[in-house]
Amino acid sequence: MPCKHLAATGCGIYADRPNVCREFLCGWRLFDDMGDDWRPDLSGVMALRWSPAELPAAWKTTPYGVHLLVTGGEAAVMGPAFIDYVARTMARGIPVFLSAASPYIVLNDHMPAGADKAMVKQRLAELYPLLHAARFGQGLWTRIRFLYRLQIDRGYQKYLGKSVP
Repeated sequence: MPCKHLAATGCGIYADRPNVCREFLCGWRLFDDMGDDWRPDLSGVMALRWSPAELPAAWKTTPYGVHLLVTGGEAAVMGPAFIDYVARTMARGIPVFLSAASPYIVLNDHMPAGADKAMVKQRLAELYPLLHAARFGQGLWTRIRFLYRLQIDRGYQKYLGKSVP
């Protein structure tokens, strides 16, 4: 949910922002493999680093997780830098969470281990619209239907033996 102080050019109360905002470090500053082009206002993606304690049980042994919160729509998700980052991060066994102001999904559960960039691009093209619809669908039942489809997809990928944990 966007902050009530969000203005067209960024934070509308930047000089007087609360401590929680002053102390927050976006993932593009924390991850060495994210350059300046990952700055949220440029990329349309806010990256968050999750500690092992914050991860679902299946991922607790990994050193961290990456949550990519998409604010820039489908163009941000389908960009080459986004696809490359997701493919590289998943290849290292790091869980990648994706949300679009919606409940998140674990991308690793929807793709084969070692998915190449072409597979990541294809799956993102299929999954992002479901996430987007789950957030922006008209009415509760419409949102539930899209979230259910995401869970069915996850189960199908596991059935095919194509998912990690």
